[in-house]
Amino acid sequence: MEASAGCGRICHATETTVGAVKIIAHRGASGHHPEMTRDAFETAFAQHADGIECDIQLSADGVPVCLHDPTVDRTSDGSGPVNRKTLAELRELNFGTHGRPQQILTLAELLDLLRDAGNPAGDPGYRPEIFVETKRLGTFGERRGQLENALQSALVRAGMADGDDSARVHLISFDPGSLARFRRINPDIHRIFLHRDYRGERVLHRLEDAVVSAQSPGYSVTRMRTDPQSVTGEPANTYLFTLNREDDVKWACRHGVHWIATDYPDRARDWAGGATRFSR
Repeated sequence: MEASAGCGRICHATETTVGAVKIIAHRGASGHHPEMTRDAFETAFAQHADGIECDIQLSADGVPVCLHDPTVDRTSDGSGPVNRKTLAELRELNFGTHGRPQQILTLAELLDLLRDAGNPAGDPGYRPEIFVETKRLGTFGERRGQLENALQSALVRAGMADGDDSARVHLISFDPGSLARFRRINPDIHRIFLHRDYRGERVLHRLEDAVVSAQSPGYSVTRMRTDPQSVTGEPANTYLFTLNREDDVKWACRHGVHWIATDYPDRARDWAGGATRFSR
């Protein structure tokens, strides 16, 4: 259902804001290839996604790698916690398909791909963004900032920790602690506080917002469409996930949502009427 009159800020969006929508490839073009593989991200760039989203975890030797789960069981032919495997051990696993094996990507390697994608021949105006999601970590040591410091180090090496390219980087997280830690490390990187859908969170996040001081909120499309009273912030400053249906994409366009994450960036662009392309 759509927001009705008197339901909150989302009601004031107009249908003239469609051009503001940016399509973010969720874990790469993960509807077409195994998530967060080189193929998934390169396809996202080939489809001119306005940005890519990835999750990072730390390997046993402290390397940030592109992986959603705390274990490798679901996404590879191996098993066990990622934080108990060195990068060399993770490299031995297949994160692709049987017919097209894929090694795990480090964050540094993904940033290299991002930089190369931003300078293709004949298309100097294409400058995709990156949304890096950090997870709520399980050990005291991890909560002391190891992941956030590793992220900062990768951004520094890629030349994206400050200056013009830092504007292409967004830190997103459901974990207010991670956002607060990174704020202390690099306050210039844009932060997006992701909100879960359970009702208790809707009270808790008001307290957490004061600690995080994130510049933008992030919500599921289900929550934003069915319970707009619980949504704060303007749609033009909101990150919405994960939109894989035509009616959801068109709804987000009509309501002026700025960033929409999808597993199918090519389909989302068609559904959005082609209004998400970078101007040249």
